[in-house]
Amino acid sequence: MRDKIIINGFTIENLTPIKKSFINKNKKFSARGFIDKKKVKIYEVFDKKQGSLREFVSNHKELSAYFPNLIAYDEKFIVEEWLEGNTLMEINLNFFKKLKYSLALKKMIKLMWSINYDEEVFDYIDYIYKRVGKICHFDLNKIPMRINHNDLSLDNILITPNGLKIIDNEYLGNSRGWILNLKNSFLKGSLVNNKYITSEQLIELWKIRVEWSQIH
Repeated sequence: MRDKIIINGFTIENLTPIKKSFINKNKKFSARGFIDKKKVKIYEVFDKKQGSLREFVSNHKELSAYFPNLIAYDEKFIVEEWLEGNTLMEINLNFFKKLKYSLALKKMIKLMWSINYDEEVFDYIDYIYKRVGKICHFDLNKIPMRINHNDLSLDNILITPNGLKIIDNEYLGNSRGWILNLKNSFLKGSLVNNKYITSEQLIELWKIRVEWSQIH
């Protein structure tokens, strides 16, 4: 394994795996490292267009507040600042804090969905179907493309002095995968009037998502 990686002039050194291995369950590289003593995260993309989308998010006046600072990217890797803190999964929240964070997350999601991005990036639904060895047999073309994290769980939302931050951005895309957030257990209550697919189709998509998570 290389002891350093250079991305657009930035040298990431002292690389260590985030978990047991540099290659994760998705067969992608991810690691911690340092750029001039600043701790960073580097991860391999699923779609070479994810770096440009990540830059777009980083440059957005409002949406950027919810993400780690972007440091560098190319068609294979993205480098972000490493953030410390507790996730929403790790802490016990009373009712009022749960309500506060739930409202903040819904605000963030609606903001993400309101932003126009012209190009499709990382077809998450196609990805999870392929991972479980199945084919989606219904038409999803009525679902508009929207920017979405695609792995928005309590484990991936960090509490920091600068507010909530979304981490583990490997699945960030602009596609139809956002529709699965309507089944997200910690975001109960409709985020949007679902006029794009039937309830049966949404249930089918969620079953594939659950099946994928069991092998993931």
